[in-house]
Amino acid sequence: MGYRKMKKMRIGYWPISTSMKSAGDRRRLLFWAQIRGHEVVTDLSQKVDVIVASEMADFNSIVLRKSRAPVIFDLVDAYLSPRNPYEDFARGVAKSVTGQISGKIRPFSHHVSDFCAISKAVICSSIEQGALIQPHNLNTHIILDSHEEIPFVEFGDPFGKQGYRILWEGQPATIGGIGLISTAITKLAQTNNLSMSFVTDEMYFEIMNRFSRRSTVALLKNHLGTLANYAKVIPWSPANLVSSAMLSNIAIIPIDTSVPIQRLKPENRLLIMWRLGLPCLTSDSPAYVRVSTEVETITVCRNLDEWYQNAVRLLSDPDLARIQVTKGQDYLRQTHSKESLLKKWDLAFDSVMG
Repeated sequence: MGYRKMKKMRIGYWPISTSMKSAGDRRRLLFWAQIRGHEVVTDLSQKVDVIVASEMADFNSIVLRKSRAPVIFDLVDAYLSPRNPYEDFARGVAKSVTGQISGKIRPFSHHVSDFCAISKAVICSSIEQGALIQPHNLNTHIILDSHEEIPFVEFGDPFGKQGYRILWEGQPATIGGIGLISTAITKLAQTNNLSMSFVTDEMYFEIMNRFSRRSTVALLKNHLGTLANYAKVIPWSPANLVSSAMLSNIAIIPIDTSVPIQRLKPENRLLIMWRLGLPCLTSDSPAYVRVSTEVETITVCRNLDEWYQNAVRLLSDPDLARIQVTKGQDYLRQTHSKESLLKKWDLAFDSVMG
């Protein structure tokens, strides 16, 4: 079925970042609205046709609670699954003290579940998150990020490079996973000329993305120890990511699966690596296991031995690496095209506009 053109809308948006330049803003609502020609405003006192609230919104705001316009909740992270009650309550306290959440102090997941229930629709980014949200709102839509800002890159022969280079990409908050596989990387470095590129923010905020500014280099040293000598932090940008990928042999996405908000993240980062023409190894999170099974390729590592052995296999066998990338890019074209993402956003808005 082709695209059914809807009327141009004025969308009120409570963004993740005030600049609206974060990935959660530009790769999601803004990607769709710009292409479809809808206007997005952040002043929610203005007259709008619909409101989209990110997870950084004040869910108890009178503007949201009393809005005559339908409200869509774009819930990117798995806040419905806190690590434990204490951390959940602490997050609720922090959100209240810093002024993000008004009203009674409660565990943050309670705020999130209540807002899911009163929203006309909820959009999330993975099948696993959708299963957690649907008990609170049956009108749940699963939409991955758009990666259109990153070009498709053909697989490059890893033997054409000097030594082996490993690529890691993401936000500093997820760098902790690298420490969990440092033993495997150390073993790999003992017999290979190894270097690592970390394409990420050079500085980050340790608390709530707002407080306690820290150096990413220092964070890497904390998690890697002497292995940090093999690592280089490269400021994140689409251009830097592409150039770093073209100099790399494989990508890795190790995550701490004991932390629910990490374990339940979607497959975006794996899809980005395939888009960049890189074979990739990941931890055994539900999303990565699901995609690896669908694509029928080796990406998931369940223990340190698998991290080491799979890395050796991909680095020593360019045909195996090429097969993974080819299958991955075929999967992207079939399931994650720009058109398919746009249609999913269309359906989400159609579901609340009546």
